[in-house]
Amino acid sequence: MGEKLSFWQHLTERPNEAKFIWEDIIDEIKKVGREDILPNPTVLDIGGGMGEFSKQVNSEGVHCVSLDVQDLDVDKSANPVRGDVYHMPFADASFDIIHGRGVFDDSMYRHDFPKLIQEIARVLKAKGILSVYDFTPPSAEELEKLFKRLSVEGKEYPTLWEKK
Repeated sequence: MGEKLSFWQHLTERPNEAKFIWEDIIDEIKKVGREDILPNPTVLDIGGGMGEFSKQVNSEGVHCVSLDVQDLDVDKSANPVRGDVYHMPFADASFDIIHGRGVFDDSMYRHDFPKLIQEIARVLKAKGILSVYDFTPPSAEELEKLFKRLSVEGKEYPTLWEKK
């Protein structure tokens, strides 16, 4: 308990950045015509680190959980849960929106992308949204097995995917 993150793992750990990213996700959700998901959503931040993104979202009255594999000293307002992205400790169809930033980066983490994407799809509700805010996201081909792309092709951050 009480570990700190390296610089590269500290991707959304500044309040202003977390606020900007959440606002960017909301704007993109509106642009793709999915405002229906915004009233009272449940949000999961995978690879949540110190929980700054989750704290920001929760401060706006939205229920967000921060999932990280490390046992970090995270403020309780982030709703921290320690767990593995391949075996998330949540029931099927638990979340409306799942957000990942940094967690998909294969230069930082070794991933079995098919297994990761399958587990994300398991805990995401039908028609739920996956927000990928990453430098090296999984291939569209891999995501398209379980998701439909909502964001405009070529848009880098965030790309939104709807569970089929």
